[in-house]
Order: sequence, then structure tokens, then C-alpha cells
Amino acid sequence: MGEYVMTTVTIGGPLAGPEAVKALIAAAAAYFAEADTLVREALAEGGSVVFEDEQDFGLTPRLDAFCRAHGLSYQRAWIARAGVFEAGLRHWRPGLASPVAEAADEGGEPMMSLAALRNCQDAGQTLTTVLARLDEAVSTAVPPLSLVDATGTA
Repeated sequence: MGEYVMTTVTIGGPLAGPEAVKALIAAAAAYFAEADTLVREALAEGGSVVFEDEQDFGLTPRLDAFCRAHGLSYQRAWIARAGVFEAGLRHWRPGLASPVAEAADEGGEPMMSLAALRNCQDAGQTLTTVLARLDEAVSTAVPPLSLVDATGTA
């Protein structure tokens, strides 16, 4: 039996041609009913695409893997299930070796507990470093979705 919770996935970056657009739509449609419309609207409006729906444990493993394989940045956030798991998020962008996990509030924004802040302080991290880390995890850090040709130009 699953634990379905509201999950938001924000995706952006360059898509190399119409076939890549179709592939993203297919990957997202496995989890989100309006994938086709939302991807096409994001491309037309010049923004990142945002999907929302309930997902089992807030997971979208095939969509996450698709994004990493195609160099698309993403942020996936989920709400808490009382007594089971806390709200959280994972984000990835080209250049990161693997997705980064952060605690999140119920709105999908990164946050830190006092204990986590003390651990950062004990590790010698400055407030500037911690804030930069959290700034990388916000959904607005995901770039717009764009269509590029084989050479990478829009």
C-alpha cells in the first residue's frame, strides 16, 4: 500500500528538438495527466514546466532519471505524511554528480532545522555558504525550458 502525497516537479533547460519534447512529455505523462499541455505552454511562455499531482511517497524515479539523462534541471518537492515521513525536496542540475536532498516546508521551499544549522556551523560553514546551498534548492533556480537545435542554439 502506497503513501500518496502532493508532489510538485519543476523542470527546465534545453530540449534538443521536437523528439526531445515528445520524450519529455512521455516521461512526465507516466506521473502527470496534463504533461503535454504543460510542456507546450512552458515552451511557448519561456518558463520552466511545473507538474503537480499526488505521487507514491512523492517519488517520480523515471522522470528524475530522464531529466538527468537529458541534462534537464529539476526540483521535486513533496509534502509530509504525518507519522510516516517529513516534507522534503530533491534537486539536480547539470554539473551535480547526484541529486541533492534538502528538508522542505509544506510549500516545497528548502528549510533547515536548528540541529542542521548547528551541524553546518560545527563543520565550519558560514551563513553565506548555507544560504547559497538553500538558494540552489528553490524551484525558481530551475531555468526555463527551451527548444534548441542540434548545435545547442535556440
